[in-house]
Amino acid sequence: MTAPGPLGGEMLKNLRNIVSDPLTYLETVWHEHGDVVQFPVPKPATYLVSSPAGAREVLVNQHKETSKKTLQYNNLSLVTGDGLLTADTQAWRPRRRMLQPAFHQEMVALSQTHVEFGLAKLEIHWRELTAAGPTIIDIDQAMMSLALEITCGALFGVDIESEVDEITAATLTALHGVVARARNPLALPLMVPTPANLKMKRAIKKLDKAVTLIIAARAANQLPLDAPIRDMLDVLLDPDLETPLSKQQIRDEIVTFIVAGHETVASALTWAWYLLVTNPSEMKKLQEHPERAKLVLAEALRLYPPAWVITRRTLSEFTVEGFTIPANSLVIVSPWLVHRNQKAWEQPLQFLPERFETGAPQLGYIPFGAGARLCIGRDMAVLEGSMILAQLAQHWNIEAIHNSQVPVDASVTLRPVGGMPVRISRKV
Repeated sequence: MTAPGPLGGEMLKNLRNIVSDPLTYLETVWHEHGDVVQFPVPKPATYLVSSPAGAREVLVNQHKETSKKTLQYNNLSLVTGDGLLTADTQAWRPRRRMLQPAFHQEMVALSQTHVEFGLAKLEIHWRELTAAGPTIIDIDQAMMSLALEITCGALFGVDIESEVDEITAATLTALHGVVARARNPLALPLMVPTPANLKMKRAIKKLDKAVTLIIAARAANQLPLDAPIRDMLDVLLDPDLETPLSKQQIRDEIVTFIVAGHETVASALTWAWYLLVTNPSEMKKLQEHPERAKLVLAEALRLYPPAWVITRRTLSEFTVEGFTIPANSLVIVSPWLVHRNQKAWEQPLQFLPERFETGAPQLGYIPFGAGARLCIGRDMAVLEGSMILAQLAQHWNIEAIHNSQVPVDASVTLRPVGGMPVRISRKV
């Protein structure tokens, strides 16, 4: 043991809580043992780093000395394959350079059209729902569907409206399968036909079907060879690449961005609406000043970071906050904890969008990761999320239907247990 932490017996007693409510368990060990905690796990040695400086040391300063070959990303790769999110450094670096043109500022600006189109369709649907008066909807499901349509339009140039429900359901099923496997040390290989494995494989098959539809839609709408790059699919299918991608590699990147491109944005928006409806004064401010949407989104991402846990395997020994982390250790950095650390934030548990009026601090704010592996879609996600919050708040009354705390499901992203029911009505 090179850092303080719980004893083995204590951890075994808490095993049920670790599985059912990992956020509370991580908060408990952090408060009891400090910003660097070592768990009593013999192999690999396992550490939790919760300070802003410690997170920066792991994700930024030591990024060349860490790998993504961890249980978290290995299980996620069962769904996404070796796409940009899960690829280890050697494969990731050239892929990141290849995909970067699809996320240049001009391309991000063009995605605004797809956001406007998706919002227009959502508002038509909501008007139909509320024709007879205020209506209760699950805004979590609404944000999932909206984000998926925008992602497929902006990144792949296709309209998948008829497939939205099936793809969002498949995404959630597959990700729940990932989490179940990560929490079960006795999980059998995916090829073994257990009920859980068969359910997960059916969900992956539906995602593969979505990839086929996306590529077929592009093939039916071919542009001249000298046409400028329009979106990410253009990059993936470019025949002039120095090393053209295989069908499997194209599939992996499309599934990666279907999953990561919409599920994380939808999570952020769902929790932003939760914070707004439970803080009516902040909702009123947003309705009167839609330019505050970016501040609201930033604060929602701080309090409810979709990617609530980031893991790395150490390739060599290094020091974090004075504690030695040996080579071949597992290091867990939780944005959920870092964002609640008073070393970075005053009143960390309060919903205070104003704190971002001067921008985000360099330390202690990592909803999109940090360093070389900062999320490639960050700017597009911020634009999309801000536009959606601003427009819907301007045109709609969105209200809570109860005052109870919504329980959080710490899945691959943070999900509300049972959805997020709200009452909507058109503003006069």
